[in-house]
Amino acid sequence: MWKRLGVLGGVLAVVALAAGAVGPAFGSSRDVHKHKTIVATAVFTEFDASIDVGAQGLSLGDEVVVSGDLVQNGEQVGRVGLVCSFVSTATPDRTEAQCPGTASLPGGQIAVSGVIVNEALNFTLPITGGSGRYEGADGQMVSRDVSTPTQPKVELTFDLKA
Repeated sequence: MWKRLGVLGGVLAVVALAAGAVGPAFGSSRDVHKHKTIVATAVFTEFDASIDVGAQGLSLGDEVVVSGDLVQNGEQVGRVGLVCSFVSTATPDRTEAQCPGTASLPGGQIAVSGVIVNEALNFTLPITGGSGRYEGADGQMVSRDVSTPTQPKVELTFDLKA
């Protein structure tokens, strides 16, 4: 996947968070027993898919770094970034990368962290916290590949629990 992103040029900007309404999505997650869902497209504007820190080629500690714009209804509503460090490369059929990331949205940030297997763009990561409106947030973030031939993108769904 990481090479694909490089070829597509500028992909991974958490590809265009385009589905979903900004109004209900950006309410406070501090309300006890409230459930919120935020859907956006991440459009990647910056990435480096080949930070080779160990042995030549894919090895433990190598990294992929991506950042980009979060988009809803054609308008930028935030930014997103991930730094993925490879933690298992011994089996070519199954590589694993630990990927902490942050989505900056109106009124605060949402933090995620977890393992992505085989460099897939379709994955689920736990929400590990937040700030501002999203203080104390937990739940999960689901990433779904919605790339085009010229633009890597993912639709992100933040399923927040207060």
